[in-house]
Amino acid sequence: MLNALRKGAKSLVAKILIALLVSSFAVWGIGDIFSFRLGSRVAKVGDTEISAERFANALAREQTRLSRQSQQIVSLDMMRAAGIDRGVLAGMIRDAAFTEELSGLGIEASDAAVADAIRGNASFHDPGGQFSSQAYALLLQQQGLSVSQFEALTRTLLGQQLLIETAEAALAPIPGAGARIAAYQGESRGVNLMTLTLDMAPAPGSPDEGALRAFYDANSAMFTEPERRWGEFVHIDAARLQAELVPDEATLRATYEAKTDLYAVAETREVDQITIPDRTAAEAAMGRLVSGAVTFESLGAEFGRGEAELSLGAVQAVDLPAAAAAVVFGEAEPGLIGPVELPIGFAVYRIREIIPGGTASFEDVRDRIAERMAFKKVTLKAPERANQVEELRAEGLTMAEIATRAGVSHGRFDGLARDGSFAGAASAEGVMASAPFISEAFTALDAEERDLVDLPDGGYLLVMVERIEPSALQPLDAVRERAVAGWAKAERLKAIEAQGAELAARLGEDASIWDLGEELAVAVLPQPPFNRAGAPQTLTPALVDAIFAAANTGGASGPDAEGSRVIVAQVASIAQPAPEQLAATTTKVDGALVVSLERDTAEYFTRAVMAAHESQIEPGVIEEVYRRLGASGTDGQ
Repeated sequence: MLNALRKGAKSLVAKILIALLVSSFAVWGIGDIFSFRLGSRVAKVGDTEISAERFANALAREQTRLSRQSQQIVSLDMMRAAGIDRGVLAGMIRDAAFTEELSGLGIEASDAAVADAIRGNASFHDPGGQFSSQAYALLLQQQGLSVSQFEALTRTLLGQQLLIETAEAALAPIPGAGARIAAYQGESRGVNLMTLTLDMAPAPGSPDEGALRAFYDANSAMFTEPERRWGEFVHIDAARLQAELVPDEATLRATYEAKTDLYAVAETREVDQITIPDRTAAEAAMGRLVSGAVTFESLGAEFGRGEAELSLGAVQAVDLPAAAAAVVFGEAEPGLIGPVELPIGFAVYRIREIIPGGTASFEDVRDRIAERMAFKKVTLKAPERANQVEELRAEGLTMAEIATRAGVSHGRFDGLARDGSFAGAASAEGVMASAPFISEAFTALDAEERDLVDLPDGGYLLVMVERIEPSALQPLDAVRERAVAGWAKAERLKAIEAQGAELAARLGEDASIWDLGEELAVAVLPQPPFNRAGAPQTLTPALVDAIFAAANTGGASGPDAEGSRVIVAQVASIAQPAPEQLAATTTKVDGALVVSLERDTAEYFTRAVMAAHESQIEPGVIEEVYRRLGASGTDGQ
């Protein structure tokens, strides 16, 4: 628990830290390990020693906590393999460094502060919320600490907190940074896009040998054959088993009728929504809708919502804010409703369809019942098949013979690459395309005896690799045709990149992308406003940056995300976020900046404290602690 302060959690006051500390001891217990006695130290930081006994106690507590948390025995060997023991010792060393720092500064929490922290600890309160000396004594007894030991621990925690909070208070985010970041994130731009394709560039002719060789050398990855593997596999297919184990119709119907309450369906409604910032505008909008002056779609467009953005889809009452649910689900017929006050702003709704609730029919849920019942059987049947496969392997049968005898799938993979492709550009399918198969195929050694591996769907897989061909760069003569085609594509891309840059430079107040599109017979596509984080996927980050750097009506260009076309963009609109949205985002960003700065400050301050106080570790004593813990039966306790 002493590590909490080191993580820079400034908001955790001392009493909460101590409460967590006490609670963890009370829940997990520490057994009899406090009677464990060793006379040597495992580490020394300045003048502060970490005794073998303290280290042993800390390890035992962590072992008990992990065992109860995972609901299985966590051995000391498992902790060492995971590096948990090193983390425990590192934490104790950091605590010792803080003790040295506090001592050097002459800082110590007062008796009154310690008493206030203990009395304010809810773990020591009676049901009436008052400090209870009996609860205090009981919890200390459970953790094996005397009053003086616990008070010393509390004093140390308070001192550490004081140092870290002082370091955090010395730094603050740059004034106005949150507002600038919020404005940067919230700025949106509408653009009109035009796409230049490779066939718009003139044919580049044929490359000379020097140009082709330069392209080949610069793009060696394009001509490198990946590592490929050959072999065979046995697959206990859970889906196939499930299809074989579907119950008969009578069983399915009996299961349905026995638990019809499981198939209750809540009422749903197809609903459209337009959000409006203030009440006056919302009431005016509703009046225009009711009078027929505007359609729902045209009103949505006025508030920046396209038709696709209006629909909430099929919603249940729990999907809407309470106020909206009461109104929307209180109507008996489809129609217009509103305005409704929401947590932020107002909304008008259109109910397009009402789908009554009730109990789903057997026909509607039959497949779900069948799938669930069959899957339960698969969880028993698949392990049986896996055991059968293992027994047949022990008899020395081939993979094909095992599959035939066990009634499972058998297959081969010839020239499989890590990306799931085969030589000749064909792609793997089915189980061979799955991540577990690829992982197993590329983990296995040549002719290595592998184990069956569990699959996420409940099936099993056994892979045997017979041959491995390492990755190799193919000679230019072997890939000459591909190299020439690649060079030609690259030359065409260069040409349309240059053309795109020229066109973008022409755009401005006196030049329109619509005119350029007509000139080139290329379609121009308007894009609704987007911010930097919500840009269309076809736009590369570099092109997005160029668009946001351009002035209104200005142009930008660059290759698309696939690198096979060039996009020319003209900025059609620039908008800053609404004041209320900007204020809300600024508040969030300011909070995130403070938290980030506090966390980083606490981390770097802790490193500085540790660097200022040299530590010495005694590996031999540490090994003796491990030996003694194991000998005393604590390992696996």
